[in-house]
Amino acid sequence: MKVFICQGCGHLEFNEAPEKCPVCGAPKSSFKQNDNIFKESEEKSPEAPVKHIPVLTVNKSCGLIPEQSCADVLFRIGKTLHPMEEKHFIQWAACYRNYKFVERVLFTPFGVNPAGCVHLKETSGTVTIVEFCNLHGYWKTDVSL
Repeated sequence: MKVFICQGCGHLEFNEAPEKCPVCGAPKSSFKQNDNIFKESEEKSPEAPVKHIPVLTVNKSCGLIPEQSCADVLFRIGKTLHPMEEKHFIQWAACYRNYKFVERVLFTPFGVNPAGCVHLKETSGTVTIVEFCNLHGYWKTDVSL
């Protein structure tokens, strides 16, 4: 799979670069292809997967929006929860459905855990959560809805 990285904000796109970054608005020319970005992160930190690979839970009935068909994708960063310290933290997590960008959740190292929830209108397909650690780079996981 092809992976393109926005040099402005770090956003990832799969398969092809967009005309403009959906996060920061940078033009297509700001994207650089690096199909090995996830492998590079793991090679830099072979001990890190337990704290970096997102763990997902999918609920096919939504408690927040019961009047519509919805899939809740709950995620946390790491089987062992990733630390959120000023010098080492998760900067963001992004959600994709069928490798198309849906949402980005921003984190600070102050007062939050690296976890979130995305309410998807579609209840089928593949969900991918990508996270970015300020020290250990990009990590992802995929699940079927």
